[in-house]
Amino acid sequence: MTTTILTNGRVTWTNITQTNQTDLDELHAKYPHFHALHLHDCITDLEFPKIDDEDNYLFIVIHIPWLDTSEHLYHAAEVDIFVASGTLVTSHAGCLAPLNEMFVQAQTDPTIREQLMGGGASPLLYELLKRLISSCYPSLHEVNHKIHHIEDNLFNNDTPHILREIAEVRRDVIALRHILRPQLEIMRHLEKGNWPFIQGKLDPYWGDIGDHVAQLQARLEEHNEVLGSLSDTIDTLASHRIDEVVRLLTIVTLLTVPLTVLSTIFGMNMQLPYDGPLLFYLINVIGIVVTALVIGYLRYRRWL
Repeated sequence: MTTTILTNGRVTWTNITQTNQTDLDELHAKYPHFHALHLHDCITDLEFPKIDDEDNYLFIVIHIPWLDTSEHLYHAAEVDIFVASGTLVTSHAGCLAPLNEMFVQAQTDPTIREQLMGGGASPLLYELLKRLISSCYPSLHEVNHKIHHIEDNLFNNDTPHILREIAEVRRDVIALRHILRPQLEIMRHLEKGNWPFIQGKLDPYWGDIGDHVAQLQARLEEHNEVLGSLSDTIDTLASHRIDEVVRLLTIVTLLTVPLTVLSTIFGMNMQLPYDGPLLFYLINVIGIVVTALVIGYLRYRRWL
């Protein structure tokens, strides 16, 4: 757990990582008007994204995609935010690099601190949300790069590997869509809301963030459609290759049937009505002639 308080002029930014009950008790003591249910939401495992407006503050829960490099999976990283007049409180697990970097910059560089916090708490909130949403674009660029790689290697013979790549990228797209979809409603709510502690001049900026979220969703929907088409294409190619293998095996079977029948007949452990040294050559000639006739018929029907 780490609670760090940063002050610039009349604005205070309280940043809490790995939040526990002790942190919440201290926060409640400092800001008694924060509702107990909102404080409790800060320590739940994964609260659904939302925005609750009280008389003198907003409580916002947003989720940002976070790549777990050990599992190569995208998870939802939760950020709980209290914003009031001159006050911003962020509670999170500490895994989001944009938030951590922004706070460190404001903490170590007075010039950046003045740029971020000099205008008030709501411009600081805007900058935070903008950086968090912008951090999603590299994930989409990575997905787009993987899709291009799949397209370039789609007609290779390594079908199982391509199928696995398609499944992994589709898994990433599904996770990103699931995480980002609820965030658009929050941004639209900020744009349409009217609170005295949120500067009205920021309404176009909230709309700009909302447009970025909508753009991310649209690109994810497009990626999902492309992956569906690629999956159908690779299934068709795999089915065609299977048909070719079955066709080849069928032709080989037909060609070996005459010789198989002859070898079965003359290989029976019984007295045959004919015998002689020319019988061996006769069997081979008959087998070759019948096989040639089968090949000729297959070529006549254009099956070979």
